[in-house]
Amino acid sequence: MSRVCQVSGAGPMKGHRRRHPHSGAWNLRAPKKKHTFLPNLQTVTINTPEGRVRLKVTTSVMTSRDFQQYLSGEKPLPREWTKKSRQHLKKK
Repeated sequence: MSRVCQVSGAGPMKGHRRRHPHSGAWNLRAPKKKHTFLPNLQTVTINTPEGRVRLKVTTSVMTSRDFQQYLSGEKPLPREWTKKSRQHLKKK
């Protein structure tokens, strides 16, 4: 399963993991190890007139005012959110 937000498109980011402060002389530098930072994804179920829609959404998007309007029904859901994912059918 992909670790990408279906609303904002936020995905994993690459960086370095450091064990301690990295200032000082060259021989005292902290070792850098490669690390992947994953977004905080949560599954949200939204009831629509056509049926239920499940979305993988980051927590920062869940607290946004626009997304809250989609949840309460003030705004209609965009059509691309209601489509089923067909990513597993694509050939590699």
